Amino acid sequence: MPDRKPPLGADTPGASPRASAPPLPPAATRALHVTDFKLRHSRTYSFVVDDGGRPIEVGSGRFARVFLAEERRVESETELRRPVVIKMLIKGVASDDAMRFRIEKQLLERVQGHPSIVALLGSGSTKDSGLPPLIREQCEGDYMILEKLDMNLEERIKGSRNSAARENLLGLDMHDRLLRVLEYMIPIASAVEYAHLVCNVSHRDIKPSNVLVGLRDPKLAGSTLQVRLADFNVGKMQAPEGEPQMGMTRFSHAVPGTLYFESPEQEANLVELLVNVQQGSPEIEYFEDFYIDVGKNDSFALFNRTQEYAVLYNDRARKRLVLKTPYAEPGEMNVRARVQKTVGRPADIYSLGALFYYLVSGAYGNPKALYDTLHKFVEYERVDETNTVEAYLRHEYNIIDSLRSPKTPGSAADVAPADRFFTYKHYVDGNGELINLSVMQIITRAMVRNKPDSYCQAHDLGTTGVSKMVRDLTNLYSLFGFQAGSVPAQLSPSVGTRGGALGGRGAKAGGAVRKLYADALSALGLRKRP
Repeated sequence: MPDRKPPLGADTPGASPRASAPPLPPAATRALHVTDFKLRHSRTYSFVVDDGGRPIEVGSGRFARVFLAEERRVESETELRRPVVIKMLIKGVASDDAMRFRIEKQLLERVQGHPSIVALLGSGSTKDSGLPPLIREQCEGDYMILEKLDMNLEERIKGSRNSAARENLLGLDMHDRLLRVLEYMIPIASAVEYAHLVCNVSHRDIKPSNVLVGLRDPKLAGSTLQVRLADFNVGKMQAPEGEPQMGMTRFSHAVPGTLYFESPEQEANLVELLVNVQQGSPEIEYFEDFYIDVGKNDSFALFNRTQEYAVLYNDRARKRLVLKTPYAEPGEMNVRARVQKTVGRPADIYSLGALFYYLVSGAYGNPKALYDTLHKFVEYERVDETNTVEAYLRHEYNIIDSLRSPKTPGSAADVAPADRFFTYKHYVDGNGELINLSVMQIITRAMVRNKPDSYCQAHDLGTTGVSKMVRDLTNLYSLFGFQAGSVPAQLSPSVGTRGGALGGRGAKAGGAVRKLYADALSALGLRKRP
């Protein structure tokens, strides 16, 4: 029988054992260091000009202009060229706006790393005389270099930049429109979630014009819609208590926003009160009898005084503001004071709800009008099981069902006297179709922020409620007949288009797949059969 050789690498009898290297510990337990060796690959950025040598402007705002540019890689074996945009500070703007531009650089750099936040490729300041003359005349040297997308969401909906690329949301029925809107909302909400929970940054100006869109390539079946959250110029980094905040929110600097999408604390950022103050007491007596939306983390000060005090809570029953620290200045009676509302994460959640309402209504509904309608519910503070968003909306929709249900001749509508002048126009889209109750609950939980089932409380600057909203938005896919992970990437580009998986508004809903979903939704009471 032949001798059997030991396996390769095994120790042989009489031989000294082979030395083996000890196994490396897991990366998580090793101390990692950066070496001194560096690889350098330079890039250059050049403005794109027209035949007359004028830079091509692709957008502008209150204090910045955006120009088309081209990125080139140098010192590389491959020559990459791709379009980018350069955002430059306008000459002569107010010092506050110039500061916002510089703060945006820092905040945008901080939130990099999420696929639905616009990519910052570089930033800085230059006095280079080689800049195109028009830019030297109109702009300062401060700049940001950003990835280029096709248009913003406002331009996409209204067709103002390219009418052929207009997204006619009202041209889709409610079911298909919701699926299309989720293509925008889920990336935006997940970007806000990343900014809040990972980077501790609040955007504070979420609206259609601050959402950039990259259109899908019609030649590629796997091409998808790209959605990016941009423009952090009124953003804020919530630093730990006692450390300076990165942002501009002081008594002389209210947080700007857009009326239809800004939170109530931005719209009415300063609240004026008639008060009595007593030195050494943390309680401030005020005299307004109507609902005063002041709460924890807001700032209190008398007019013409520099000392500010953080509010701990508002005792509305006793009409007292309770400060975190006792009032240190001499007491005064019957004086005017002002409270500045703190604007942070809850404002972003409100704006997400407002944006969702605007889009799902077919870019027809006014979020500000909706909130004004909900304000009586906001002011209702009684502690009982009916003071929740879910209970409120179910009551509202029950009244709507009663008003819309067929009546026999001579029968009276089953509506309480208090509801005789009830209107539900804010619950319908631009086609007059009722918005689904589950969708309306997500919108209201975001915009009403003082109920037990709200996504957050208006004063909770550390809220993680945006994660609940992201989950509820994602769950709408399964509620309306789709698996959440399968829709946005491949299926949704064809939703609502002729010849797509579900067919468009012009196509009849008689296909087997469409009929199956309609039957299932009708059986669940989620959608009425046509």
